[in-house]
Amino acid sequence: MGKNTQADQVIRYVYIHVPFCLRKCSYCSFYSVNFSLEACGRFVKYLIKEINLFKQKYCIKPKTIYFGGGTPSLLTAEQINSIVSQFDISIVEEITLECNPVNINDEFVNELKTTKINRISLGAQSFIDKELRILSRLHKADKIESGYKILRDHGYNNISFDLIYGLPNQTKKDVEYSLAEMIRLDPEHISTYCLSLGKEVPLFSHNDQIPNDERVSDFYYLIRNKLISTGYEHYEISNFAKEGFISNHNICYWNDKYYLGFGPSAAGYLNNYYSECPDEIGMYRRINDEEKIIYRYNNSANFETYYKMLDENKIMRDKSILNEDNHEKEFIFLGLRKVSGLDLEEFENKFETDFTKKYERVIHKFRNLLEINDETIKLKLEAYFISNEIFSEFM
Repeated sequence: MGKNTQADQVIRYVYIHVPFCLRKCSYCSFYSVNFSLEACGRFVKYLIKEINLFKQKYCIKPKTIYFGGGTPSLLTAEQINSIVSQFDISIVEEITLECNPVNINDEFVNELKTTKINRISLGAQSFIDKELRILSRLHKADKIESGYKILRDHGYNNISFDLIYGLPNQTKKDVEYSLAEMIRLDPEHISTYCLSLGKEVPLFSHNDQIPNDERVSDFYYLIRNKLISTGYEHYEISNFAKEGFISNHNICYWNDKYYLGFGPSAAGYLNNYYSECPDEIGMYRRINDEEKIIYRYNNSANFETYYKMLDENKIMRDKSILNEDNHEKEFIFLGLRKVSGLDLEEFENKFETDFTKKYERVIHKFRNLLEINDETIKLKLEAYFISNEIFSEFM
């Protein structure tokens, strides 16, 4: 296992799961419950307790904080401020709030401006009302544009849109329309998602109406080509950004950085080399002399279990060690999702082995779909939509 560094001991990335929705979307598998003021108020109090329990054990100085959900835009500005104020944000670069267009009006955004939120992820999904109804979204297409303009009028200059493609009975014309509307509005970032339905979600009953793989692949490349031609950088298989506006938070996942997850069902990724915060001259104290162990943890996807854990002053309910073999596989999978590819020197430093020698068979098998040089290995364009097939060979 690679050596630890001082940077391992300060946690720079924070995810906060806000598990409330006004109505559950028909395709969503993430944990959420129906919103109420009382339930949300109780949640915030326990969330702050969780953050402070972590602060007793870890040095947390975030570069990014990401409010996901659920529907984090159901939080009040006061609640957002009370959560953010728990952290040292002296070096923070990006604080993202996922927003449902239905929540956005002048009053909401006026309040939001009193917070440190500086990036908005707008859950547009589609600009066709029929498709929004299929997805059980509460907003109509015109609400996306009106909400977006309100955000712009109040000075938000880092806005991301979500676009879902591969919907039941969706046509190329449908995809082109929603994409054209997004491009017309000109957000800084666009995340694209191919619809994938778990058996537990209501929309799964329409699974037989989803376009076949060939058509969905055509949708993907249509989206990619159009976004690139209009000035977006394709930096990860599903993500596009104007220059200077990649998602600094999400890139931490693809770059194998440690992060904390707070809230019911949230996940975190850490190692056992934690310490007190550095003193004035930057010295760190390691709490033991054990070999570095990397692990993941998952909070319970149940409010009462989550609250009980915190009542007992406990954190990280479900914790699992990520052995070196699994860590290596995850590093490959996440690294190859980046358009820039996997850094071969970084791989060798982390795992003390030569990637090209160890995976010579897989590289040869997919030689027509991989591009490799002395520094990186990456997917060729024609491999993007079938990337999971390639990743599985490395697994």
